Amino acid sequence: MASWKECACLTLALLAACGSEPGVDQRSVVLITLDTFRCDALASYGGTRGVAPNLDALAAESERFTGARTVAPLTLPAHSSMFTGLFPPRHGVRGNGPAMLAPEADTLAERAARAGFQTAGFIGGLTLDRAYGAAQGFETWTQPEESESRLLGQISDRPAEQVVSDAQAWLARRDRARPFFLWVHLFDAHAPYAAPPAFVERAQGHPYFGEVARLDAAVGALLASLRGDGTLEQVLVCVVGDHGEALGEHGEDTHGQHLWDSTLRVPFFVRHRGGERAGTVRGGIASVVDVAPTLLDAMGLELPRDIDGLSLLDSGPPAERGAYFETLSGWARFHWSPMCGWIDARTKYVHSSAPRLNALGPDGVEGAEISDPARVDAARAAIRRVLSAPRLETRTAASGPRRAVAELGYGDAGDFEPEYPDPLASQGLPSPDERIDEYRVFVAAQTLNQTGRHAEAVSKLEPLIAGNPDNLHALDELALALVELHEWTRAIAVLKERALRPPDRLSTHQRFVQCYTALGDAPNARLHALRALELLIESHARRGEREQAERYRAIYEAERAKG
Repeated sequence: MASWKECACLTLALLAACGSEPGVDQRSVVLITLDTFRCDALASYGGTRGVAPNLDALAAESERFTGARTVAPLTLPAHSSMFTGLFPPRHGVRGNGPAMLAPEADTLAERAARAGFQTAGFIGGLTLDRAYGAAQGFETWTQPEESESRLLGQISDRPAEQVVSDAQAWLARRDRARPFFLWVHLFDAHAPYAAPPAFVERAQGHPYFGEVARLDAAVGALLASLRGDGTLEQVLVCVVGDHGEALGEHGEDTHGQHLWDSTLRVPFFVRHRGGERAGTVRGGIASVVDVAPTLLDAMGLELPRDIDGLSLLDSGPPAERGAYFETLSGWARFHWSPMCGWIDARTKYVHSSAPRLNALGPDGVEGAEISDPARVDAARAAIRRVLSAPRLETRTAASGPRRAVAELGYGDAGDFEPEYPDPLASQGLPSPDERIDEYRVFVAAQTLNQTGRHAEAVSKLEPLIAGNPDNLHALDELALALVELHEWTRAIAVLKERALRPPDRLSTHQRFVQCYTALGDAPNARLHALRALELLIESHARRGEREQAERYRAIYEAERAKG
């Protein structure tokens, strides 16, 4: 028979367990994703600015993965990988639209919901609009509305304090008898950088780091709420960046077109329940595909089979671990070669028409370019295995969010998902790394268009297209500028050049109609109006929007009947 002391100890343990509701908050998880977040914004990742004290304090209480990379320097592919554990060629989301995450994807949130978890997502930027499949599995979901867009040509977003306020309200009213999965997405560090002056001052006048300071203050408020009622000590908190921001490194101002570590390397740290393993630092190669299996493991749920991610809950990445990454944006938008790559503990290989192999330093940071044919061959073989693995079916998102994302400069192919090439196959196209000046001129011209300075945009775009006639987005921007200037004949000449190059775009034919109507050419205006209707019918049909497709089909048939 047990002694009274043993019984007393057992009783105290049981009471303590009951007081903290075992199986409820002890299984709960908070995921905070930091959009467009550079590692050096954090002191714990080599930064010195001190603009993110709350995140730095949380990182000090966490287990940190210093060699983490994203799968693509774009928001939607990166988050799709976080929630599925799959690399982009397998989940099919290769850019920020027009493709959506297929409904067949079995996401982290869906698995949690099936297991009885409360699921809530609070989103800062419409790059993750519910139409892209990001909301799969969430019982509660809030996101920006289109009317909240701050500037012409900028995607709708909302500041971190508003996102966190929604999350705090939900935490206060949640069912405390059920475990939860909470996702908070903070978009502030994305351009345009427009933080209030107090935060910019904290960042010594740097506009980007001013946005980081603003975001960090909101994280502090969220953590205070979690600490206030003891929840923080019982839940697991994971913080991860979706990609970085170049800020001029290697000639790149923002992100998306290149695969340098300025946009690939991301912070990734986990605060375990009760602060266990605080200060533990893990080397090796982690990836954002590890988010789903790690959090499922923390929830006590079965891990999916045949995924690319690994659970990092109990250990760091294996020493032999490698990870895939890519960007196809330059191919889709500017007729440059696709880019993809493979990174392991020693080297980072980037494949394009100008391939390179970089050594990694002892701290896992990208170093000098080296020559090692054997490692290049091994990296290409690893990439081929990813490209050959089973994949989900690709779907196209609804038109509203696709237009919003296209305005931001992300629309990879306009109205339809392109048939992406094999990124390892020879394309005979220039590498994005060789065309950085072309890209910077394009962005400057696009900004001029967005701010109504169309004549100046034309002066930049015309020589750009002369050097690269297949630059699809430059042709689109030039046509737009000429239409806005009522230069109808010049605009038609540009539109004819654009129409020769796939994919066919609804906006091309809409502008044709506008030009020919202004010139009094009814037959040609009608011809392009019919083609625009055909594209609308096809677009809605592909998305399964039968009512809209039939409505446009009726209009089309009526117009055709007029002869």
